[in-house]
Amino acid sequence: MADITNLDQDLKVSRINKYRNPQLQLDVKTWLVQVMGSAVDEQQLASTDLVEFLKSGAVLCTLINCVWGPNTLPVKSSKMAFVQMESIELFLNFIKSQGVPQDELFQTVDLFEYQDPYQVVMAIQALSRLIHKKFGDKYPYIGPTIATKHERPKVPPKPQKFSATSGMPWSTMEYGYTKGSNQKTEKVVFGARRDIVNH
Repeated sequence: MADITNLDQDLKVSRINKYRNPQLQLDVKTWLVQVMGSAVDEQQLASTDLVEFLKSGAVLCTLINCVWGPNTLPVKSSKMAFVQMESIELFLNFIKSQGVPQDELFQTVDLFEYQDPYQVVMAIQALSRLIHKKFGDKYPYIGPTIATKHERPKVPPKPQKFSATSGMPWSTMEYGYTKGSNQKTEKVVFGARRDIVNH
């Protein structure tokens, strides 16, 4: 008998499978090296699972300091779980304050307990777009480009002759006015034949 799973379990498996895409992880790792330079151990990053590498929160805080300046966030190298989770929380609060949308953030447990590693990647992609927008081509971005919102074209104002104070508050042409054509003027009689032949 096949194992029965619920929707939550299926979604979790699906998102983990998305995260395991080697190109996806490589893109994020490459971006981290481009942004952080010598502040990140490139060899260790290359040989370690991405989420495992970021789990302590120290690399994430260092990333922020590389972009926004030293001491923007405290970097705590500790093996104590609560210190690591606190670092992750500091990172999340900071990027949210800078403009990363709430729906693109991850929860601390998504990273620390490997609950949703794909969401961690989505948040880093969102952060890369934010950094690129704030600081320009100095920093590349990864992931899909978000379309910018375009304002609707402005409707030109109505001519003065159609204003409410002109005595003609609406445009006859605009509303399809046909010079008073109606059933009577067109000699339409319901129930009778209409003669359309010129005499």
